[in-house]
Amino acid sequence: MINLQHLLLPSVILFLLCGRTAAVRVIGRSETATEGSDAILFCQLVETNEKLTRITWQRTRETLTNKNFYVITTDSKTEHINGLGHRAEFIGNIQETTGTILLKNVTLRDNGVYTCIFNILPSGPFKTKIYLNVLVPPVAGVTTDVIPVAGGSEVILATCTAVKARPAADVSWRLGALSTSVKVQTNISADPDGTYTVKSFLIGVASKDLNQQKVQCLVNHISLNEELILDYALIIHYPPQVVYIKSVNVLTPEEFQCVVDANPRPTFTWSRENKALSRHVDADSLIIPQTSDSNGLYLCNVSNQYGNGTGTLYMQVSRESTTVCWVLFSFLLLGFIATCLLEWKFNVFERLRTFLSELRNRTRHDPVSTGSSMSHSRSRSQDH
Repeated sequence: MINLQHLLLPSVILFLLCGRTAAVRVIGRSETATEGSDAILFCQLVETNEKLTRITWQRTRETLTNKNFYVITTDSKTEHINGLGHRAEFIGNIQETTGTILLKNVTLRDNGVYTCIFNILPSGPFKTKIYLNVLVPPVAGVTTDVIPVAGGSEVILATCTAVKARPAADVSWRLGALSTSVKVQTNISADPDGTYTVKSFLIGVASKDLNQQKVQCLVNHISLNEELILDYALIIHYPPQVVYIKSVNVLTPEEFQCVVDANPRPTFTWSRENKALSRHVDADSLIIPQTSDSNGLYLCNVSNQYGNGTGTLYMQVSRESTTVCWVLFSFLLLGFIATCLLEWKFNVFERLRTFLSELRNRTRHDPVSTGSSMSHSRSRSQDH
């Protein structure tokens, strides 16, 4: 005959164990951290009075296998296994059954799933999964891979990029007055390491008027405290538009400058019709002596890889005009000297007038002294 007590005893024990462990659980909290910062991975065992033997941390690797990397014993001693080294630090409390760790200087490779395991007797291990989400700030900039040349077709005027970001950054443009003449096209691509690259293209018809126009690229990302604002001046290449020669300064009548509107800056070549220059000149300015020997036509040729242009200057200097210039200069010099002398004499007169006025004022305001002097003079006369 079967002993019912032997059948009921294991059932009762199993029931009691199930009832006791049904409420035991591990609570955790997922974490989001920016690359380079520290992450706190929190976990705690609750609803049990059983004996804690150790706490083990695991990480799910790319092969989807769990590997232990950190072990904490009941006397708070720690052991590093398989890789994170001393970047992992126990900051929990054994008495409070918290197994929280600090993961220092996180990188994108730390992104993933972590498991916190509490081993207790006699119930066995209890665990929970914790997700660490690592944010990677974008590396942003505005570039022009191929400098656009003025023409009639649409081209890429500038490219704003936000690379190596996780998640993908938000890229936009602030265009001001150009908002109606250009358009924007944005592409997002995933990189093998889990980051994203965003490229936003500014597209329009390149023209001379767009050169050096100011635009701004705006980059936003969850890891950034504020919006990135990238200033950029559009660069448009075009051939020489207008070329002319002008005098640099009235005070230096012998220096002339070749002025041109072109991008990139062109080369300058000076020449003289039917006569060679005294020396080779490849700068934008030329010295022409103000003598009759300098009479003639001068040419300034400018060129860049997109075109060329020429400015001209006809110089006519006569001896009479040279003499007149010197006479005018002499009159101006004499006038300047005369003005200085008059001003000096006026200042001397004003000082003398001021001195006499002060002397009269002193005499008026000191009658006693004046009377004493007169009495003294009379006494001396009587004595004589």
